[in-house]
Order: sequence, then C-alpha cells, then structure tokens
Amino acid sequence: MNAGTTNGILLLGRLLLACCFLPSAIVRLTNISGFAAALTLKGIPYGDIVAAGIAVAEIVAPLALILGLAPRLSAMVLIATLVVTTGALHRFWEYGGLNRQMEEALFLAHAGILSGLLFYLLLGPGAWSWQGWWGGAGTRKPAKKKRQSRPRAARPKPKPKPAPVRPVDDEDEFANAA
Repeated sequence: MNAGTTNGILLLGRLLLACCFLPSAIVRLTNISGFAAALTLKGIPYGDIVAAGIAVAEIVAPLALILGLAPRLSAMVLIATLVVTTGALHRFWEYGGLNRQMEEALFLAHAGILSGLLFYLLLGPGAWSWQGWWGGAGTRKPAKKKRQSRPRAARPKPKPKPAPVRPVDDEDEFANAA
C-alpha cells in the first residue's frame, strides 16, 4: 500500500472512532445529572464528579482524535472512559431476557471500539494529522542504509620491551665487591 492510502485509512479510522463518542457525549453533557445518577446507582463513588470528567473527556478527546493531537494521551483517556462506562452501565450478566441481549450487544460493541482505540494507540494518527504536519511525517526522507562493518582481523599483541641494559664499568664492579 502506498503512503497516501495508508494515511487516508488512518484518517478515516480516526473520524469513525470520534463518531462513536461525540453523539453520546453531547447527550451526556445535556443531561449530566441523569448520567451522574446512573453512575451512582451502579455503585460508582462520586458519581457527579466522575460523570463531569467523563463528559468533558468524551468531548475533548474525540476532537483531539480527529485532529491527531496528542494521540497516545487521547487514546488512553478514551480507553479509560470506555472501560468505566462499559463496566458500570453495561453489565449484561446481571440481566435476563431481551435486556440481557441488548446490554450484551452494547458491551461487545464497546469492546470493538476499545480494539480500535488500541490500534490507534499502537499505530498513531498518520501523516494526515496535526502531529504528522507538525513533525513533518509526510515529508521525511527515507533513512540511509547503515554501512555494515566487516569483522576485523585480530591484531598481533605487541612484544614487551626488554629491560634497559646498564653499561657495566669494571672499576665500579670491583669497588662494590669489596
């Protein structure tokens, strides 16, 4: 695949992931007290604070996702909000009948969104993003190949230098002997 196709697919993926969050985030923001009450009823402590944090995160992080700003941070924030909301609100194992089927379908849909966020976390936003433009990802030249070094032949060890020889003076030798 060429770079244009890859970057186009990454952009489309970012837009689709953002579309998974923005509509529900707008609904939650318009009825923040109802969302806080639902979280509190499901046993989440400080439901009003958690609800406000999730609502803000689900508005800001998808916008960052669309633009390709702070890809790892935005992906991790969305993963955290998705885990909290899915774990708290879509416990399908607690239901029976049609409610169970609906909650299970929502739980599995959120698992699919989670997998998309994990791919985004791994691959990044691509060149058609703010990060790609800022870092110049689309204009980089290919890296030069490294020269492979050849194994060098072992060098012979240098021979030790002989100790310096002192000239012997006969007169001193006889004087030292006495």
